[in-house]
Amino acid sequence: MAVGPAHNRGPERQGFLLDLITGTEDDAGSLQTLADAGARWLSTTAGSTIECGAVLHRQRTYAAGAGSTPGAARFAAAEEEHADGPTALGVALSAPVVVNPTGSPARWQAYRHRLLDGGYGAALALPLELRPGSSGALVFLAHGNYAFITRITNEAAWFAGVASQSLKLALDVHGVIRSGDNLKQVLESRTSIDVACGVLMAQNRCSYPEAFSKLAGASRHRNLKVRSVADSILSTMPSGAAGTRFDPPAFA
Repeated sequence: MAVGPAHNRGPERQGFLLDLITGTEDDAGSLQTLADAGARWLSTTAGSTIECGAVLHRQRTYAAGAGSTPGAARFAAAEEEHADGPTALGVALSAPVVVNPTGSPARWQAYRHRLLDGGYGAALALPLELRPGSSGALVFLAHGNYAFITRITNEAAWFAGVASQSLKLALDVHGVIRSGDNLKQVLESRTSIDVACGVLMAQNRCSYPEAFSKLAGASRHRNLKVRSVADSILSTMPSGAAGTRFDPPAFA
């Protein structure tokens, strides 16, 4: 989804969201869509070709990265390896960081050298404000002697705010989808196990706990999951394995 023009400071800019869900299957897809949108938007705003990289940090998982070009993607990914750039700071990055061809703070000198090695002249990194447990950043990359001026930095900060809200929504949606898939797997496993226990109860005239104990024992003995043992029992039945029915909710 395209972002409004840079000069538009009216109420219509408030509450604007990027569509980071349509056409994406997971968090990485949304991150790629965000990087592409960021590059298009800031290039138009700056009147110069600007590339964009995006980094997402999640607790207990590896960082994910994306870029509007292969070069931007590599540069964003390299942050995890070198840990000397602003986007590697994660939640510690609380304000925009500008690394221009001249006048950059001494702490970013190593980062500046990597910029040059990557064919870039300047970088503008901004934090993404996400839910607790997640953090992210955008890095805009320019070639040659281009320098990020205050006006462009301010516009990029506005875009980062839009990106934060949009990415939070996309991460929430993907999380719900993952939870739904996991629930479906659990229900399907439960159905097979329950029906297999019913078969064993009828065959052995035993209780449900005793039937499940038999399944669990066979599972340990064969080094298989209980679901697999249940499916093997049901596959010998004339009707085959049981299916799980998912009824849609009824609405008034």
